[in-house]
Amino acid sequence: MRSRRGTYGLAMLTAAAMLAGCAAGGGGAGSRAGGGTEASGSAQSVGEDAAGASTAGGSSLETGGSAETEAAPDLWKLHTTEELMAVDYLLYRVNCGAAEDAGGETGLYQTVADQPYGADAGTGKQWGYRPADGMEAVEDDTGEDLTRYRWEIREDAEYDAEQTGFYYDFEVPRGTYEVTLGFYNPFSARKLTAEAEGQTVMEDQKILKYQLTENTFSTAVSDGSLQLKVYNPDRGRDAMKNPVLSYILVRAVPDYTADLLKQLLKQTATGENVAPGRQTPRYTAASYEAFTEQYRAAEALAQKDGAAEEEYRMQYTALKNAYEGLEEIRVYDSFLPGKKWTDDEGNLIQAHGGQVQRLTVTDPATGQTAEKWWWVGEDKTNGSSRSGICAYSSDDLYNWHYEGIVMRNVESRAQLDEEEYFTSLYADYTPEQKDRVFACLDAKSAIIERPKLIFNEKTGLYVLWFHADGPTETSDSSYAAACAGVAVSDTPYGPFRFIDRYRLNTCPPDQEDFHPQSKGMARDMNLFVDEDGTAYIIYSSEENLTLYISKLNDEYTYLAVPPEQAVYRRDYIRLFPGAQREAPALFVRDGAYYLMTSGCTGWAPNQARYYRADSVLGEWENCGDPCVGDENHTTFESQSTCIFRAGDSYIYMGDRWNSEDLKNSRYIWLPVEFDDAGGMSISYTDEWKLP
Repeated sequence: MRSRRGTYGLAMLTAAAMLAGCAAGGGGAGSRAGGGTEASGSAQSVGEDAAGASTAGGSSLETGGSAETEAAPDLWKLHTTEELMAVDYLLYRVNCGAAEDAGGETGLYQTVADQPYGADAGTGKQWGYRPADGMEAVEDDTGEDLTRYRWEIREDAEYDAEQTGFYYDFEVPRGTYEVTLGFYNPFSARKLTAEAEGQTVMEDQKILKYQLTENTFSTAVSDGSLQLKVYNPDRGRDAMKNPVLSYILVRAVPDYTADLLKQLLKQTATGENVAPGRQTPRYTAASYEAFTEQYRAAEALAQKDGAAEEEYRMQYTALKNAYEGLEEIRVYDSFLPGKKWTDDEGNLIQAHGGQVQRLTVTDPATGQTAEKWWWVGEDKTNGSSRSGICAYSSDDLYNWHYEGIVMRNVESRAQLDEEEYFTSLYADYTPEQKDRVFACLDAKSAIIERPKLIFNEKTGLYVLWFHADGPTETSDSSYAAACAGVAVSDTPYGPFRFIDRYRLNTCPPDQEDFHPQSKGMARDMNLFVDEDGTAYIIYSSEENLTLYISKLNDEYTYLAVPPEQAVYRRDYIRLFPGAQREAPALFVRDGAYYLMTSGCTGWAPNQARYYRADSVLGEWENCGDPCVGDENHTTFESQSTCIFRAGDSYIYMGDRWNSEDLKNSRYIWLPVEFDDAGGMSISYTDEWKLP
């Protein structure tokens, strides 16, 4: 969550010192030479969660051009100090493609979020986009505020490499302006180019999927109109390289001096952040540390005599961004599908491909026993690298506490013999067994996905199953093992002791095996414990072409009987042979069994299906797509991982994978509805609460 300060968070920081150098006849923004553009080199790709705290700028400005703008800029003659301070010197804040009544903050010279070029009805200023064939305004529920809307080019539009793009004109007084272009791209990566005042200011800027990318530059305007163009000259015939544009910020540029930096220090210090004796709101550790670091650096520079203006500018910008990037730790009272979800320390929840259930747990610190919601999942903090399995606990399903890594990967074989964590956990294992543990949990090569947890009342152990994959002795492929792994622990807090990974049941001889060269494969998986205590593992097999449901033994640590002894329909079944289904989520309601699955399209979402049966190993009926209003047939841009009961409600739990930035993959939790005949449906909503 961005700080509540938003765009105008520092509106009052620029007191008289900011204008001192900008008075008529003085230096200031207009004293910079140039009728063209000053490229600041501050292009930056930032994740949505870190955008506010990122440092903008950092390289020198390239000035040049006309002497016309060296006279006092008209901006400082036309407006009072109070007017400019009230908007933090922001003249335009354009939410590209948004309807006029989209709401949100606007700049000093505008009263609507966006408009075709013409006079602003409220301010009279001439500004807006130049309408063109192929431009398409899109609303995106994966974004928020300035990233909720954007301009796109229709895929069927006739594209001209030099002409097709987005053109904006802004009426501004003579002077120098800082311009920020924002791009929020839910599609494949692409490169964009931008021009300001006829000069290239951004060239081949890479725009990544589901990331906010900003590019900031300075430009001098002498003719009263700032002209911008965003396009992709290398688009060619590939519509997946079409340009996008989310927002434009146009801000006046002050003189960067020691006095200005002192004003910024004074303003930030009189807030809730560093002033002695003031109550400090809870900020995320990372954002507060970044702010504190920049504040101390600015203090030191402000006392330095004779620093260059560029040095003041860089430090001013760094402190301003760090201040605006302070993130308050959020307390939730509703579900916000697809939005950033943080724990009670303000960190992104890392429990992907996981499962939620209600458990009775004993706090290891206090010894007190209580019922908690427990969420296990994959840690994607370091992207696709193997970090282990995380757990979180909650009292209300909205707010979650990080309980740590409950099963760790192994960095080296020596760790198992030398590190106390592992020596205690595997004290009874032979060297050969430890070799096996290392091969299956090697942090450099082992794949651990879709963890699911069940409690065995007979043994008192918590049992963790997961898709356990990686290279084998005969193959270097990351998905050669194709096994299901299992680990156990006395508590859900872990540590979980790895037992082994296994191939599971195989196709009966009287049925067609869709991948006979590799028997018993097990990939995307889930667990289900029936009302009589019988446990089952549901998994993709036969190179993901067929789903299996197999009964587990009484300890829940292996199959009920070995594969070579298994009897079809008694010990296991095959479902939908050749249909290529994965991501299974099985649950029971009113005596009927439901199974939701996805197709197999890598990280890309696809259309869901659900099935119904009278028994787990019985005949399953295909009931079609449960998603209502899902026009793109992508399960609302998600993939199923779990459906669980909370009171009288059932909750669909899915992952919205971001393959280019896995740690920023989002969660889609939605209410599951049932009609009188037991039909299941899921509808999308931006926000909802439990009854």
